[in-house]
Amino acid sequence: MFAMKPGKLFLRFVLPLLMVVALMSPIVAAAASEPAINLRIDGNIVVPAVAPIVKDGRTLVPLRVISETLGAQVGWSDERREATITTAAYEVVFAIGSSSYTVNGATKTLDVPAEIVSGSTMVPLRAFADSIGAKVDYDDGSRTAIVDYFTNMTGSVMVTGSTTAQPILQAAADNLIDMNSGLTISVAGGGSGAGIKDTIEGTNNIGMSSRDLTDEEKAQVKAFTIANDGIAIIVHPSNPVNNLSAEDAMNIFLGEIKNWSEVGGNDAPILVQTRETGSGTLATLEEMLLAREPVVQTATPHASAALIKQAVARDANAIGFDSIGFVDSTVKALSINNIAATSDTVKRGSYLMGRGLIVVTNGEPSGITAIVIDYLRTAYCQENIVVKEGYISID
Repeated sequence: MFAMKPGKLFLRFVLPLLMVVALMSPIVAAAASEPAINLRIDGNIVVPAVAPIVKDGRTLVPLRVISETLGAQVGWSDERREATITTAAYEVVFAIGSSSYTVNGATKTLDVPAEIVSGSTMVPLRAFADSIGAKVDYDDGSRTAIVDYFTNMTGSVMVTGSTTAQPILQAAADNLIDMNSGLTISVAGGGSGAGIKDTIEGTNNIGMSSRDLTDEEKAQVKAFTIANDGIAIIVHPSNPVNNLSAEDAMNIFLGEIKNWSEVGGNDAPILVQTRETGSGTLATLEEMLLAREPVVQTATPHASAALIKQAVARDANAIGFDSIGFVDSTVKALSINNIAATSDTVKRGSYLMGRGLIVVTNGEPSGITAIVIDYLRTAYCQENIVVKEGYISID
C-alpha cells in the first residue's frame, strides 16, 4: 500500500462527485421551484404582490386580492388573529391556523387553514368563493385558478333614486350588462327621497341616496356607501365673485342677501336656483349650510343635477348648488371660507359640505342585487367609474 497525494485524491474521487452534483443541480432546482400559480378573476389576470400558493391541493390567495377585486371590506383582529371579510350579503371569518371558519355565523370546516406568508394574510380561495356564491375552477395546464363572480349573473335589477348617484350606477350597470348576456339593470332618477321610498315599498331592488337617512328610514333599509362627494356652490363663469363666507352663502340661499354687490360682486340681483323637494342634494345643503332652514321660496326649482347646472350656466346672475361631480367648465364653483370645493378638500375634511353617496336595500340584500353592490365597491369601479365621473372614492 502507498499513500496517495492529496491532489491525486481530489482528481480521482472528489472531482467526479462534484461533476455529478453539478449535472443534477438543474433537476433539483426545477423540482424545488414549481411554476407560479396564476389567478384569473372575471376574465382578468390578477398579479398580487404576494403570489398565490398551493397547500395540499388548495389555492391560498392574499386577502387584499379579495377586497380589491370582489368588492369586499376587510377587517383584522390582532388579538384573535382573525380576518373578517364582509360583502353585501355575507360575513366570512378566517382564523389563522384554524381548520374551521364561519359564514354569516355558521361554522364550516377547512381542508387547509388560512396562514400568513411574507406578511400577507392568505386565505383559501375556494372556501371563500363558495361562501359568497362565486364560481371557481382550476386549469391544470396553465396552473390558473379561475373565479367568476361578476361574470356569473342572470336576472334583472331595478335601481331608482338620487340623480347625483345615477351616473355611477348607470356606468356600473352598463359594464355588468356587457359582462353578462342574461342580465338586465334599469337605472332611473327621481331623487333620493323617491329612491328610498321605492325601496321601503319594495318597488325597486336598490335605491340611491345622496343624503343621510332619517332614523325611521334606518330602521327599514340597509345602507351601503359607494362613493364620497361634496356640494359645490356654483355661479356663472363670468361672475367676479370667487369666494363666499359660510354665513354669506347661507344668507343668499335664505333670501336675506339679494344683490351681488353685497358680497363683492356686480350691482345685480341674485337669482337663486334650487333642487326639487325630495332631492338629497337639497336636503344636505339645508342640513350643512342652512341650519335646517328651507331655501328661499322665490328660488327656481330644478328636477336634476344636470338641470340646475344648465340654469346657472345660462344666467350671469344665477347661483345654485350641485355635486362636485357635476361641476365643469360651464359653471364656476365658489370657495367657501376660502376653501375650494375639490376632491382633496373633501377627503381632508376641510370643506364644509362633504357627504357620502349611498345605495339602500329593503333588508339584507341577496342574489344579484348584492353582487351589484359588491361591484360598486371594487377597486376597479372606484378608480374607473367613481373617480372618472368626478366623485371621490371610498377607502
